[in-house]
Amino acid sequence: MPGNSIIQAVLFFCLMGCAVCTDIKKREIPTAIWSSMALISVIDFNAVHLFGILAALPLLIAAMMSPSGIGGGDIKLVAAVGLVIGFWKALIGMAIGLSLVIIFHGALKIIYRITSKEYGRRAYPLAPFLALGYICVYFL
Repeated sequence: MPGNSIIQAVLFFCLMGCAVCTDIKKREIPTAIWSSMALISVIDFNAVHLFGILAALPLLIAAMMSPSGIGGGDIKLVAAVGLVIGFWKALIGMAIGLSLVIIFHGALKIIYRITSKEYGRRAYPLAPFLALGYICVYFL
């Protein structure tokens, strides 16, 4: 059903946009966003995509190792996205997003070094980077 796929894609991108905005502004991803993301997986349901929840395991393990790092909203968002796009796409999208965080952090560090400004410990909202990764992977 191509019509269902289009509806799911539009809702997916809208919810990712909402997650990005709230993560940037409030540094949290509300329950309404990740739960809605999980619900839209029903629109174009594929039973294999249920394994997509497991894509959040690397973030969960990282959060358990460093409790002040990755937030629970990011983990739940990755699990919900996994339900929509499946395990492998969710894992690849997360890898792209995390790579973008590393590139962004490195670029900022270089800029601060060039401008001779002090660069302290920084925390970045993760949803914008994950969203870029998932948008790239969605069309594969």
